[in-house]
Amino acid sequence: MTQQGTDVSWALRDLVESIPEIRFALVASSDGKAITSFGAEDPDDVDRFAAVVAGLQALAQPVAEQFARPGGQLGQLRLAMIEVDGGHLFVVRAGVETYLGVLAREGLDQGLLGHQMRDLARRMGELLGTTPRLEEHSA
Repeated sequence: MTQQGTDVSWALRDLVESIPEIRFALVASSDGKAITSFGAEDPDDVDRFAAVVAGLQALAQPVAEQFARPGGQLGQLRLAMIEVDGGHLFVVRAGVETYLGVLAREGLDQGLLGHQMRDLARRMGELLGTTPRLEEHSA
């Protein structure tokens, strides 16, 4: 699934295939909509994971805003990570209102993945900018 005609699934495939511990990766909007994904065995996992990515970024962003940048600009989320029994969840900002999320198993080189995710997000840049969904109103 892609949005705005921008297909970055090839980049997700390259990331997932380059690190064996990665279960799957996706790009999601800040309102929890999956834009594109690679590696998920169950389509329902994609929707669930997109919601988790959106929720994590929503929780982490207020923390980032506590760190003002030069000129008084609010800080932005760079990387959020959750470590649980069995694996890790990583989220990085990948564009305007857009986030890259990776679910990985234990044994992962966290530094390598963090570096590759930030590099990938930088390359994706504004290509992944999304506008949050508007509420649908029934007539």
